Amino acid sequence: MAVDDDTGSENTKPQKSAWSVSRLNNEIAATLESAAERFPTYVVGEVSDATAKGYGTFFTLRDVDGEETIQCIVWSSYRDRIDESITEGEEVIVRANVDFYAEGGRTQLNVKNYWPVGDSDRSQELEALRAELNEEGLFDADRKQSLPPFPSNIGIITSLTGSAREDFRESAWGRAPGVTLTFFGATVQGKNATASIVGALQQADRDPDIDIIVVTRGGGADDTLWCFNEEPVVRAIADCATPTVVAVGHEDDETLAEAVADKAAMTPTDAGIVATPEMSTIRERVETIERRLQIGYETVVSEQLDALNRRIENAVVGLERAAETRQARIQRAADLEQRIDTAYTTLTASRLDAVDDRIETALQEIEHAAETEAVTVRAAQGRIGGLETRIDRAYETHITQETEALERRIESAYRDIETDTDVQEAKQEARQLRIVILVLVGLLLLGVALWAGGVL
Repeated sequence: MAVDDDTGSENTKPQKSAWSVSRLNNEIAATLESAAERFPTYVVGEVSDATAKGYGTFFTLRDVDGEETIQCIVWSSYRDRIDESITEGEEVIVRANVDFYAEGGRTQLNVKNYWPVGDSDRSQELEALRAELNEEGLFDADRKQSLPPFPSNIGIITSLTGSAREDFRESAWGRAPGVTLTFFGATVQGKNATASIVGALQQADRDPDIDIIVVTRGGGADDTLWCFNEEPVVRAIADCATPTVVAVGHEDDETLAEAVADKAAMTPTDAGIVATPEMSTIRERVETIERRLQIGYETVVSEQLDALNRRIENAVVGLERAAETRQARIQRAADLEQRIDTAYTTLTASRLDAVDDRIETALQEIEHAAETEAVTVRAAQGRIGGLETRIDRAYETHITQETEALERRIESAYRDIETDTDVQEAKQEARQLRIVILVLVGLLLLGVALWAGGVL
C-alpha cells in the first residue's frame, strides 16, 4: 500500500504543473505580441499553394535558398487593394506582421501588401529613406511637439471631394462643436500629389490662426498611398512649426509621413478624435474642479473664519485683561492719591501747627523784646534827656564862661587897641579872634551833636 501511495503521489505532481493547450497557445501569442518590434516588416520568399477564399487568400511562403516555409494570409480588405495578383512560383516581397493563431496553434504572416521581386527596388528605396530619416532623428519622440489641448482652429489637408473630409468634420464637431475647421484642398494620390501636399503644408504652417495641421485621406493600395512616403512630403511635415497629425489609410497602413508627424492617427475619424478635446469630458472635469474649488474655498474660508474668531476672542480676552489691569492701576492711583491727600493734610496740619507755635513763640519773643526795648528806650530817652539837660547846662555854662572870657579879652584887647597907635591892626586882630571864637563854638556844637548821636 505504501508503494502504491508513493507511485500515486509521483504521478500527481506533473499533472498539477502541466499547462493546458489553450494556456500554452495564449502564452505563445502574448509572447509574440510583446516582441513584435523584433520582427521585420518585409519578408522575401517564393509563393506556393495559393488558395483564394471569400474572406481572404492563403498561401505558403518558401525560403528562396532552403526548404523552410511559413503560412501567410491576405484578408480580403487588403487583397482588394493590392494591384498585383498572387501567383504561385513567383518570388515576392511581402509587407506583413507575425501573427499567431491560438485556436489552431499555428504561426502565420498577416500580409498587408506584396510585390514581385522585380518591383522590389521601390521597397529598397523606402527602407533606405527610412534609415536616413531615422539617423537624422526625425522619428525621435523627444523632437515631437505636444498638441494644444484646446485648439480653436484646425487646418485639414485632404481632398475636398473625398470621404475623409466629411469623416474628420463629423468626428471633430461631434467632440468640439465650437472648433473652426479650415480645409486646404490637396491632391492625395497620383503624380501631382507630392507637390500639392507640400504646398498645402507650407500654406497651413504660415497661417498664424492654425493651431494644429491634420494631413489625412482614406485607405487604399500601397501605390495610392505612396506619396506619403515621398521625401519632400515627409520633410515638409517634419519642418512644420505647427503641431501635425497624420492619418493615412486604415489601421494597418504605415507611411513615413505618419512616423515623422507629431501624432499619428489610424483613420480620418480617429484624427478628429486626436486633434480635438472631448467637451463633455472637459465639462465634467470643469464641474469637478468647480466642486473641488467650492469645497476648498468653503474649507479655506471656514478655517480663516475660525482663525479670525480665535484671534478676535484672544484679542477680546487681552483687551479685557488690559482693561482689568488699567482699572486696577486706576484704583491704585486713586488709593495712592487718597493716601497722598491724607498724608499731605496731616503733614500740612502738623507743619502749620509747628509754624503757628514758632510764630507764637517768635511773637512772644518779639513782644518781650519790644517791651524790653521800650523800657530800654524809655531809659535811654531819660538818660538822653538828662544828658541833654546836662549838656545844655554845661554848654550854657561853658559858652557863658567862654563868652565872658572872650568879652574880657576883647575888652582888654580893645582897650589895648585903642591905646595902641595902630588901630587898624587892633581891629584886624579883633576880627580874627571873633572868627576863632565862631570856629570853636562850631566845633563844640559838632562835638555835642556827635556825642548825643553815639548815646542814642
